Amino acid sequence: MKKSIIILLAIFAAFQFTGCVTKQKYNELQNQYKRCQDDLTYVNSENVDFSNAKKQLTAELDAMSLKAKQLTDDTLSLSRRLRQSERDLAKATRDYDDLLKSFAEQNVNNQNQMNDMLSSIDKIKDELNAKENLLNAQQDSLEAARKVLAAKEARIQEMQNVLDQKDAEVKALKTKVSTALKGFEGSGLNVTEKDGKVYVSMEDKLLFASGSWTINEQGLNAIKELARVLENEKDIAVLIEGHTDNLAYRGNGQVKDNWDLSVMRATSVVRAILQNGDIEPVRLSASGRSEYLPIDNANTPEARAKNRRTEIILTPNLDKLFELIQNN
Repeated sequence: MKKSIIILLAIFAAFQFTGCVTKQKYNELQNQYKRCQDDLTYVNSENVDFSNAKKQLTAELDAMSLKAKQLTDDTLSLSRRLRQSERDLAKATRDYDDLLKSFAEQNVNNQNQMNDMLSSIDKIKDELNAKENLLNAQQDSLEAARKVLAAKEARIQEMQNVLDQKDAEVKALKTKVSTALKGFEGSGLNVTEKDGKVYVSMEDKLLFASGSWTINEQGLNAIKELARVLENEKDIAVLIEGHTDNLAYRGNGQVKDNWDLSVMRATSVVRAILQNGDIEPVRLSASGRSEYLPIDNANTPEARAKNRRTEIILTPNLDKLFELIQNN
């Protein structure tokens, strides 16, 4: 465009200085002018295009500047966020390192505690094993004691069975004796059961005259009935006890006092039983109690009458029971 303007100025200047030119020259100048006009038109057209392009580029530049500013702002924001993230990362790293350190220390403590616990568990296990061994030993001892106890209980039960059997025999014996001596009830004769024995108690008036040891007829009849029962009860031991009152005996000859009198009366009953029944003498024994085992301690005629008596004590054979006790 600048080149065309310069050519036009040159032509104009030429007209000014020359004043007149040839037709050929004129035509050439005209052609040049026309070309210049065409160039000018082209240049103007290009200038418009360039203006439009400039506007478009300016608009794009503004848009790009705005975008660049936005990017700059975003970059600054991202930079700030990056720095904050870096600070957060650094803090997180420190916290993580502290956590690792704390975890390591805690792990050491936990390991120590675990070792202590394992040691305590081992100790407890040892104690439990010792207690278990002791318990097993105690159980063995207990089992042995149970066996001993069971054996003792069996022996006790056996003894109880023997006692029950003896009690039954005593009751049966009392019934037999009571039945045999029923006719003498009210005559000073009494049959009782006490301590596993049968007591046949006869007052003096049924057996003896005062101060005598000779058995009268009524007493002898009672002894005969009792002897018949004893013949069939071969395991029964017979103890005859003579008892007197507390009045002094004025004896003569070989009987000097109540001791002698009580013994003489007991032996008289023993002889009467042997004479009137088929009874082994080894089953019988005589004992004098004198006045020292009274029924009634009152010092009255009635009490003294009660105390003057002969007791025939029938005892079942307890050899089996004694054998069980001895073995126990």
